[in-house]
Amino acid sequence: MAAKERKTFPPYLAFLLFNAAFFMMDTTNSYFQIHLNSIGFTKTMIGTITGTASLVALVFQPVFGVLTDSAKSKNRVLQGMVLMSALLYPLILLNKNFIYILLIYTGYAIFRNFQHPLNTTLSVEYSEQSGKPYGPIRMMGAVGYALMMSLVGVVSAQEKGVEKTFILYSAICLLNILLISLLPRMKGHNRKSEGKKISPMVLFKSKPILMLILFQILINVFTNLCRSYFGIYFTDDMGGSNQLYGTMLSVAAAIEIPFLFMADKFLRKLGPRLMLFILGAITAVRWIVCFFATGTTTLFVVYCGNFINILETVTFALLLSRMVAPQLKTSVQTLSATIQNVASILISSYLGGMLADWIGIRPLFLLSGVMVAVVTVIFCGFVFKFDQNDPALGANE
Repeated sequence: MAAKERKTFPPYLAFLLFNAAFFMMDTTNSYFQIHLNSIGFTKTMIGTITGTASLVALVFQPVFGVLTDSAKSKNRVLQGMVLMSALLYPLILLNKNFIYILLIYTGYAIFRNFQHPLNTTLSVEYSEQSGKPYGPIRMMGAVGYALMMSLVGVVSAQEKGVEKTFILYSAICLLNILLISLLPRMKGHNRKSEGKKISPMVLFKSKPILMLILFQILINVFTNLCRSYFGIYFTDDMGGSNQLYGTMLSVAAAIEIPFLFMADKFLRKLGPRLMLFILGAITAVRWIVCFFATGTTTLFVVYCGNFINILETVTFALLLSRMVAPQLKTSVQTLSATIQNVASILISSYLGGMLADWIGIRPLFLLSGVMVAVVTVIFCGFVFKFDQNDPALGANE
């Protein structure tokens, strides 16, 4: 498991505290699009920035995953990634030039997009090897997010408050760098010194893994069509304030807590296919309701169902980790995140930005809801065939 665990600080408690702080970094993300919108960027321009950054990051993520699986310390890799994103993100404020922001945000995305799969790898791997449940670890992310979102909402409501969220992000990053040092040292297993080395290319030969990742891609493409512009839809189209928007995000995160605490139990009781079907069906309903919304109250209520998306993320992470040998745990999580997060953001950013300018944001919700429903029925009804007796990929290599 973790070599030379610190006896002075309980490892499980360290992961709980770290995840609480780690997901605080996500609280400022929603204000990036709002900032670009406020300085006069069109939705197509916003989509081009986020999409191009994702495309470039797409090239780096698999490389980072392979390197991390063979690293002496995954903790050090994560600290380096957090530090780089902390240095780059506030630089966006220094210039309003489109090309400048595109370049800086792309550099930021390269390091930021890898942090989530790496954190997932560390947390899930520790959970599996220690026998401790993963749900409460991820739940602390919701706790930290909810608490910090309350502060971010207040900050964003001040004069030049949206700009202040960029500085706040860097401060949260520094807290995370300190907390990572409390974690037990987690090393990569895909090294000769560990006994055997497995090529990550074997992941592309596994149909169950590829089908699960494909499902993630499709769900996230249509979900991100809504999520990417939800902040603008809530504030500009529906007249909600930045502070109310922040309050909504905070309340939604707080509601996630009990559900994340039971995530492992839900998966064991329902089974992978039924679990994914229920989550997909509710997601579809949420976006369709947003299409018919007439005010911020409905959007507030719908967004409070964000725990569904978080449960999807937890379910995907647990299923993928169980499907592979220890040597491939970072690689499979990175492959998943690269394709289902970066690739889906790439598609939804470019396509979503153009559609939002051409037809408006509201119709995107209806399109997304219908497509999520179709994808969920096809995959959960006819494609997925999970067999828990199958050996982990790479275990017999």
